[in-house]
Amino acid sequence: MAESPGTLALITSTWFFDEVVRSSTMVDASTFRPVQVAVKETVTVGWISLPDHPYPPAAEEPVPVEAEPRRAEAAHLPAPVSGRSTLPRDLPAFTGRDRELAELTATVSTAAGQGTLGMAVHVVDGMPGIGKTTFAVRAAYQLAGYFPDGQVFLELHGHSPGQAPVDPGDALASLLLLWGVPAIDIPAGLDDRARLWREKLAGRKILLLLDDAVGDEQVRPLLPGSPGSLVLITSRRRMESVADASPVSLQTLPPQDAAAMFERYTGAHRHDPRAVAELMAMCGYLPLAITLTAGRLRNHPCWTPENLADDLRCSRNRITVLRAGNRTVAAAFDLSYRDLSPDEKRLFRRLGLHPGTRIEALAAAALDGEDPEPTGERLDALYLNHLLEEVAPGRYRLHDLTRAYSLTLSTEDGDDKALHRLLDYYLHAVRSATRFVATRGPRPEIAAEAPAGTHEFGSEAEAIAWLSAERANLGACITYAAVHDHLHRAAELAVALHPYLEQHGYWHDAHRLDQAVLAAEQAAGNLTDEAATRADLGRVRSLLGDHPAAVEDLMRARELSARSGDRLGEAAALTEIGFARMELSEYPEAIEYLTRAHALYEQLENPFGIAGALGSLASVQFRLGWHDAARADGERALALYVELGNKLGEALSLLCIGCTYGVRGDYASAIGIFGQVLSLSRELGDRYTEARALNNLGRMHFERGDYGTADSCYSSAQLIYSRLDSRTREAVALNNLGRLHHAGGNFRLSLMYLERARALFSDDRAWQAENLNNLGGLALAWPEAGDPGEFYRQALDRSRAIGIRLQEGRALEGLGRCSLRAENVADGVARLSEALTVFDELKAPEAKAVRTALANLADA
Repeated sequence: MAESPGTLALITSTWFFDEVVRSSTMVDASTFRPVQVAVKETVTVGWISLPDHPYPPAAEEPVPVEAEPRRAEAAHLPAPVSGRSTLPRDLPAFTGRDRELAELTATVSTAAGQGTLGMAVHVVDGMPGIGKTTFAVRAAYQLAGYFPDGQVFLELHGHSPGQAPVDPGDALASLLLLWGVPAIDIPAGLDDRARLWREKLAGRKILLLLDDAVGDEQVRPLLPGSPGSLVLITSRRRMESVADASPVSLQTLPPQDAAAMFERYTGAHRHDPRAVAELMAMCGYLPLAITLTAGRLRNHPCWTPENLADDLRCSRNRITVLRAGNRTVAAAFDLSYRDLSPDEKRLFRRLGLHPGTRIEALAAAALDGEDPEPTGERLDALYLNHLLEEVAPGRYRLHDLTRAYSLTLSTEDGDDKALHRLLDYYLHAVRSATRFVATRGPRPEIAAEAPAGTHEFGSEAEAIAWLSAERANLGACITYAAVHDHLHRAAELAVALHPYLEQHGYWHDAHRLDQAVLAAEQAAGNLTDEAATRADLGRVRSLLGDHPAAVEDLMRARELSARSGDRLGEAAALTEIGFARMELSEYPEAIEYLTRAHALYEQLENPFGIAGALGSLASVQFRLGWHDAARADGERALALYVELGNKLGEALSLLCIGCTYGVRGDYASAIGIFGQVLSLSRELGDRYTEARALNNLGRMHFERGDYGTADSCYSSAQLIYSRLDSRTREAVALNNLGRLHHAGGNFRLSLMYLERARALFSDDRAWQAENLNNLGGLALAWPEAGDPGEFYRQALDRSRAIGIRLQEGRALEGLGRCSLRAENVADGVARLSEALTVFDELKAPEAKAVRTALANLADA
């Protein structure tokens, strides 16, 4: 400014410069320069234009050699920009990247202000269309003031259509010419040119932006040698061998930034935010796709984001629809694909065939039909070229648009066995992993020759970790294969995966997959695999509380197994039918099916099946009040499971045995047993059995008067049941919480829990009876809860209808106390006497209180 004889034309803020000056037809934005402005306590960047001192300087003006040294107290401020600048226009519509920009500019400005910058290199990398150049240009303008000797932009054409990448020697010649070196003085050799370039930059502070670099070899000769300069490189490749280069890897935009970019490019018209959000998702949040889509909308005023989203949704391959004029997203990917080796191209094409969203290296090797080691090298090459994302060590992901592009190339491959190889690999790996997953009885199987494979697991932890990581992929493969000519493999894979999904609580996943496979089997008339699919579907429907549908599926599974001569499958189906009948409170039928299953397993000499049938029989016997028989069969099942080393069977047997101790008042023994169940279930990762152990522990602590521990156990169980969507079992925990809060005197909260449980119990008459008894007890103590006599009468009817003796006794006791309150002593004594008979028969601890009440009445 001191050098200017004229007046200051204009000084603006960065925002005003971006939003007004750049788009103005009255002012030439190229005459402005960024400078640091300090006013009182505020330090910021301003943009200045001097009419008599144009910026950039005319070509004949000498390039300044060194800025005058700054005062020590102002060393943190950048000098006014006086060197030449060839930076392209900074786009006003630039959106987002706040974190990346802030980190980059803070790193550079801090070091530059302190004089410790050195020769800094930052590589901005990312997939095609991610906005690398736009980002680097924006950063260059924000940092320009720290590099007063010039800001140079050089296009290296690493991925330009119809153009070869710039040779580093030619690039150096361009830079030397720009720096005023006559063509005749430019050396012929690459090393000599690089040496002269470094000499010209000695002692100067410049910002060099090398755009679209193809690789390390292209940029290394162009780097300055002396400290104080900044090099920004943009590339589709991750540059691993440029010494001291700091990567700035750009990802797709967050949804809100993508929508903001779209709105800025389309102008002031307001669009439906939901339609824009859907359209941005269809664009993969990729800046290039967003820019092209916004351009089409801007030039077709009658179109809407809804129209564009419909076009993309209906397109067989949306990457071909993401275009504007002669610019397409597909063309951007073409240029990256062009650089791959033939083996890398083949792998890239086949990766798009994977139905899931992520792929591990071994699965990729199976898909490509190659050995794991060279496949790993090719995956790394795709990753370095930003055609693949590495989400975890050895695990990769294709961006949605990259996958779409890959699918456009898959017709070049001609390998129709890739998916079959992938399914074979997964089936072998799942069977290998689920060897570590315990089941309570023999599993249905689909007879087939096991595929060859190499994925073996050395420990349970390793196997479960792999299953957890691959769960979504396996589900995607099953649903895709079921309707794409690989139905048999889909059925095998679903059956193999089911034990893991069941044990770890992914019941809705199992239900969805089994339904998809069953629908395909029915459409194809495939009865061979249907029995196993039906058996698993019935099991998971029972877990989800749909017991009538479960029985229907299991009856069909039994019929198909018997028809095909699969006696083991028939026995397994009979066991599951018995268990489902128990949950429907159809106890005589449950015992019938379980007895048949037990006999068939005995004929087959299958101890695993015998243990499962005995364990289920023990559960039915316990509900009927046959506690001695339940304990005996439970202990027989436990012995078999221990001999077999089946920890899940041990846990389930111990649950039933513990209940037989608790119902007779031996709470200490029951707590010890349920503690073992809790440890086993947590070791297995079985959340359902864990919740059952917690719920029973809560009951025992409640009976001992330890309400705090009981509350903790009940609440933990209820939370697990809720997450599993086990409505009936969640209702059990809520029912227990209601009884607990009644005992603690919090009647209103007790009623809330009991009413919530009542709504969830649905058609389960056994649990309904217990819930009604609890409501009756609350109403006796707190009339606002309702009519206790009505609750107890309903409980008595339900318990007698299905033979639940314990709840029958509780209902009789409650009715007796209601009669006593109404001063109907004769009826009260009669009801209490009936209750005492039931409790004595069951050896239940409730008999003590009833006997005391009757004795008091006799003495009165």
